[in-house]
Amino acid sequence: MLEMLRNGEVHLISVAFFVQVFVCLAINYFVAHKFRYSKVLAIITAIMPLINTYATCVYIALAIFHSRHPKVTNSES
Repeated sequence: MLEMLRNGEVHLISVAFFVQVFVCLAINYFVAHKFRYSKVLAIITAIMPLINTYATCVYIALAIFHSRHPKVTNSES
């Protein structure tokens, strides 16, 4: 594979594209599974080339927002 990259048979942008899709797919699916969001929507947004990085940022922000809900103690309720 590295030899094909050196020779120019496989362009670096195509390898970077597949790595980017795989990383975004893993993050989106993990967040969707953990916080019970739509897994189909997470997969679709991770596969789209220009949308996947923005959608991954949204999924990370949703996970942070979901995990920071205020804690209710017994004295408050």
